[in-house]
Amino acid sequence: MLIRPMAGVAGAAALAAVLLPAPARAAEEVRIAAGRPGTPWHAFAVALARRYEAAVPGGKAVTIARGNGYWNPIVVNARRAEFGLSNAASAAWAYRGDETAYRKKKYTDIRAVMAGLQPVWIAAMLRVDYVRNTGHDTLDRALRAGRGAPRIVMEPFSSLVPIVADRILASMGSSRRIVRERRGDILQVGAAQIPSMIRGERADLYFEAVGPVRAAALGAALADHARFVDLPPAALAALTRTGAAAYSTALRPARRGRAVKTVDLGTVLIVHRNVGNRVVRAMLRVLIDDREVLARSHAEWRDYAPSPYEALKTRGVPMHPAAASFFRERGWTELAKRGRIPLPRRKPRR
Repeated sequence: MLIRPMAGVAGAAALAAVLLPAPARAAEEVRIAAGRPGTPWHAFAVALARRYEAAVPGGKAVTIARGNGYWNPIVVNARRAEFGLSNAASAAWAYRGDETAYRKKKYTDIRAVMAGLQPVWIAAMLRVDYVRNTGHDTLDRALRAGRGAPRIVMEPFSSLVPIVADRILASMGSSRRIVRERRGDILQVGAAQIPSMIRGERADLYFEAVGPVRAAALGAALADHARFVDLPPAALAALTRTGAAAYSTALRPARRGRAVKTVDLGTVLIVHRNVGNRVVRAMLRVLIDDREVLARSHAEWRDYAPSPYEALKTRGVPMHPAAASFFRERGWTELAKRGRIPLPRRKPRR
C-alpha cells in the first residue's frame, strides 16, 4: 500500500493542485482521499487500504493524505481519488452546491458508499473566567450580548468549523463584523495552539469538531479553564436544516453529568459515480466484514460498529447503485427500519 501526499488545502493553489490531470494508474488501483497523517481519518484510510489489498486479488490501494471533510468531496468529484472520507454534512453541501460552504458550485459526481462511520460533533467551550466576569454563561447570552462579546477562536478555513461557526453566529443575529463591533474578535489558528490561548486568557469561546477521544482530551486539558456549553435552539435549527444532525452527548467533563446539546456532522465514505460496481462492493465488504480490524486503526475508531440505520442515512447524497443493491441483499434496508442497532463485532479474518 502506498501513501501519497496531497498538496496543501489552503486557498486557490490547493484547489488547483487537486484538480490537475491525474497521472496514469495501474489497473485495479483505487485512491482513498483521507486526512492529514496523524489524524483519525488518515489512520482509518490506511487500515482500509490495507484490508482492501488483502481482500481483492491484484488490487492496489493508495491513500491520499492531507485532505479533510471540506476538500475531499471536491477531490472525489474531480476523480483525483476514487473514494474519500467526508463529513456527511459537507458531502451534502457539496452535492447540492450550498451557497455558504461551496458558493453554489455543485459537485454532483459524488455518490455515497456508506454513512454512519463515525460521529463528529461540534463542541463549543466558554472560558470559565469570561463567564464569571460577564455573566454570559450560555452561548446564546455570549453571542447576543450588546457588550462583552467573546474573542472566538477556531481553526482556519479549510476546516468545516469556520463554516459552522458562521452559521451559528447568523442564527443568533450576529456575524464576524458584529462580534468585532462589540469588542470581541475572531481568531483563527492551528488546533495545537488553541488550548494555550484559552489557558492564557487570549480567547473566550472555542469552536471545534471532535470525536469521543478528542473531546475527552480537550475536556482534560481545559478542565479548569473552559466548559462545554449547549448550542442554542436557533443554532441547532439552522444547522439541522442544512445537513447536520441534532446530537446529545456527554462531552467531558460533564460537570453535572448532563448531556450537551450539539450537532453531528457525521462521517461518510463517498465514491465517484463512475467507479465500477465490483470495486464498490469489494470496499463495502471490507468496511463491514473487517470492522474489528478497522476499529483498531485509531483510538477515535474504537467504537466503530456500523448500524444499518446510520449507514443508509446519506443526507441527500445519492447512494452508488452497487451500494444500494449490496445493502438490499444483506437485509440492511429492512434492518434500518428498526432504528439504531449496531451490528455485533466479529473476529477479523486471518
